Amino acid sequence: MTGLTHLPALPEVSLAGTALEDLGARTLPTLLDRTGALLIRDAGISSATTLVELATALGLSAQNQLEPFAARRFRGHGVWSQPAWPNTSPMCMHHELGWQQAPPPYLLIACLRPAASGGRTGVADGRAVLPLLPAQLVKRADRHGWSMVRRYADSLIGMPWQEAFPGLDTAAVEAYAATEGIELEWSADGLATRRHRPAVRTTGPDRVPAWSNLLAFCSEWTMAPPVREYLISALGRQGLPFETAFGDGSPFTAADVEAVNTAYDQATVYVDWRAGDVLLLDNIRTAHSVETFTGEREMAVLHAAPLTPAH
Repeated sequence: MTGLTHLPALPEVSLAGTALEDLGARTLPTLLDRTGALLIRDAGISSATTLVELATALGLSAQNQLEPFAARRFRGHGVWSQPAWPNTSPMCMHHELGWQQAPPPYLLIACLRPAASGGRTGVADGRAVLPLLPAQLVKRADRHGWSMVRRYADSLIGMPWQEAFPGLDTAAVEAYAATEGIELEWSADGLATRRHRPAVRTTGPDRVPAWSNLLAFCSEWTMAPPVREYLISALGRQGLPFETAFGDGSPFTAADVEAVNTAYDQATVYVDWRAGDVLLLDNIRTAHSVETFTGEREMAVLHAAPLTPAH
């Protein structure tokens, strides 16, 4: 294996001519200690099968996906496509399925085909972001957490609940919601959910606090103003797919979103993708984003957790 080189703050390793087992011999906390992320170049990932082989070598196995932010195409073996999202719209910083009580602890993102232009993935360590945020915002968010209303409907934006909970009937959704501490409201138009989550999570074996960016990611103020205004005029506030607030019910404002985005601008490094590359993330500690792009960018994503030893 080659020695570690560096993007501005992102460790990078090459697998050219190296067996996967050599990478897997190093523990995940060691690989991710510096920034919560590792870029694996020359991994030769070209399919769901080869991504699963890499995950297995790292001691990881696929986790089920429920409640995705946007629809994905299943590639097999627990691997999914990138979310269905316009390539002309950036996707801001988030943690995959971070609105769950226990989000997937790890994430592997593989590039099967890079964009013709653009399409970089931003990476930011929530531990580094935390001290860059306004102290009062952090104090309030840490004390009260955050709440989210999410609405599922077959409408202009969002998705019907059947796509978010594939294979589950209403009783199974209700059972899942009970385990997740989610309030449900069924209606003729679809389903609305409400939950409360921490805005600062402890991360890694040393339990270091890190900012969890779902409060901003799922805020109505993250939408481009014309989109937000159109949706409210066309559908009313009850038609917005997401709404967030501080956990005490006080509003999370446009100024708050701007403050969070400013902190991320200071903490973000970028991955310029090559075919076959893989980005390994501590999904609790480290957020990622996607820039706009041209061309047919094609990615494969694996939500992962440590393999359970056989007994």
